[in-house]
Amino acid sequence: MAIVYSSGEIMILSHEKYLLDTLPSACKAKVGQLFNVETPFRMDAEAQALATRLENDDDDSCKRRNKKRKKCDTAHPLEEETKHLHKIYSKHFVQGGLKHEYFPGLPSHQQIRLNNLPLREYVKKTISYVDDNFKNRINEDDYLIPQGAKFKICDISQFYTFCDERKFDVILMDPPWENKHVKRAKLAGSGGYQMLDNMDIQKIPVDKFLSEKGIVVIWCSNNIRHREAVSTWLRTWSLKQIAKLYWLKVTKHGELVCDFSSHKNPHEIIIIATNKYNLTWTTSDVPNNLVVMSQPSGIHSHKPPLSDLIDKYFPGLERRVELFARYLQPNWFSLGNEACKLNHKSLYQSCDN
Repeated sequence: MAIVYSSGEIMILSHEKYLLDTLPSACKAKVGQLFNVETPFRMDAEAQALATRLENDDDDSCKRRNKKRKKCDTAHPLEEETKHLHKIYSKHFVQGGLKHEYFPGLPSHQQIRLNNLPLREYVKKTISYVDDNFKNRINEDDYLIPQGAKFKICDISQFYTFCDERKFDVILMDPPWENKHVKRAKLAGSGGYQMLDNMDIQKIPVDKFLSEKGIVVIWCSNNIRHREAVSTWLRTWSLKQIAKLYWLKVTKHGELVCDFSSHKNPHEIIIIATNKYNLTWTTSDVPNNLVVMSQPSGIHSHKPPLSDLIDKYFPGLERRVELFARYLQPNWFSLGNEACKLNHKSLYQSCDN
């Protein structure tokens, strides 16, 4: 199971454990490299300056820096949201001892100085190889296929073609949001998925393929425009929101992967909705504002699995499809132009496997 801890307000997932459980031939050390986030992500110059201050034990400098950060954070556009996350993180993770139990230790000064450079270089090299192989050919022998997983490489606009008249109990979406990071990556020739306009996604007939008791689960960024788009989609698809969850990203030592700011945050949201006439699931079935915490993969947009969370709060929903999928899960039907890409053997097996 991906869930390693759960309470009413917080859940800890291990994406790494999930991959090892669902891909039996995967190498533990190889998988671990993908999640080796040792410190928060900073600008390289900032990381080096912080390491130098810590080495010199310059407490006054650190205090001045923290004071400056707190002053900046008062203007955060998602202030109530960040207050909630700070509260839960402090209550359960710091004061409650979950950090010590599940994310022990502290990064060394050298690790702070390196600013996750080993991870960044490893992912860049590995994903370059995966990209080249994925573009040139798709040979199923080159991919690790979990038990019961099915997939189709396709454009999501053709969704209805491959699903026929089937109904799904769970429709999961991690939309390819328009954002500057992906645009820069594509211009630089370093990858980046095909982005879609919010209106194009709204045209997908999600409601047509949702079963009577089914749920729709949508990953969403912190961009206000994208959040408003999700609300519009729900109305278009005759759905009602029953829960909003938060994915809070932490390092292997339990630090937030970045500070809360107006341009970057250590969290994303997960919207769960169902047919507006469906009374099977209500807002009391899943804890609203639940904080789901995990170490993120070093691969961009490699989201943690939500299968176990769905099993826990929505039992009996077995027919599952993921749109815009990038990796395969047991007993899921995955659709997208990169549906099996992150199941390439090179990500999980050493050369001698």
